[in-house]
Amino acid sequence: MMVKPLSSELVLRINSALVMVVLTLALTYAGTTTFAGLILFAATLMSWEWGRVVRGSNIDRIFVIQSVAIIAAGYATLIGERVLAIAIIVAATWIVFRVHKNSELTSDPWWSAAGVYYAGFPAIALIAIRQDPDYGFHAIIYLFLVVWSADTGAFFVGRFFGGPKLAPSISPNKTWSGFIGGAVTAGVAGVLFALWFEHTSVEIMAGLSVVLAIISMGGDLGESFIKRAFGVKNSSGLIPGHGGVLDRLDGLVFAAMGAGLIAAAADPLKPGRALLIW
Repeated sequence: MMVKPLSSELVLRINSALVMVVLTLALTYAGTTTFAGLILFAATLMSWEWGRVVRGSNIDRIFVIQSVAIIAAGYATLIGERVLAIAIIVAATWIVFRVHKNSELTSDPWWSAAGVYYAGFPAIALIAIRQDPDYGFHAIIYLFLVVWSADTGAFFVGRFFGGPKLAPSISPNKTWSGFIGGAVTAGVAGVLFALWFEHTSVEIMAGLSVVLAIISMGGDLGESFIKRAFGVKNSSGLIPGHGGVLDRLDGLVFAAMGAGLIAAAADPLKPGRALLIW
């Protein structure tokens, strides 16, 4: 039986993903500060790409305001001032809206304003979760595992089974089989993590993983909607085989906000523990 060789595009995609995974895991393991640096660097790149998509500009005043605000919010989170961090993002959202509205730009200022909290709030959530001294590292690894397994499962199951389209007007390549495959794969990953971790409920972690996977895949669709609304295929070409940082992190953006809300509701002082211990 002949095995169909992988396309050069898929090989490039896999190789890029492996490099990003190794680098991300290394910086996550190294500590809270290095992890925060990674997240804020990614958020800055996302801010740059957001401007390219919604305003058609690379570097402008709005990008500078957004980037400075997100870095400041990240630093505030690092020193334990999470309320201040959220206040910075909220204030920056309003400032960006006013700057855009009073400029000569013809695009909708709400889109520019949305970029601040789209990149800012997930950054705060991820840094805050990683700060948990007991379970922060494990919680971040769990979140990565869920998002990556959902993305991988959706991609390969969708390619293999095909079938009815999930949202053809938004993303023609996504299928219901891929959506279900992504959710199931993430659920299995959650079970395996819980069995390895031992200090939690396998059933609840399986259900939580499916919920976060659905949120993650919803974020993927949301980013596809934004790109279609502005008539662009990729947010940039920074990542070979994947497009831009926004294209690669769309699922993590939404999953991080979902995980952050769950953790904040359960135990805002120990968000890593709140996410894992059931």
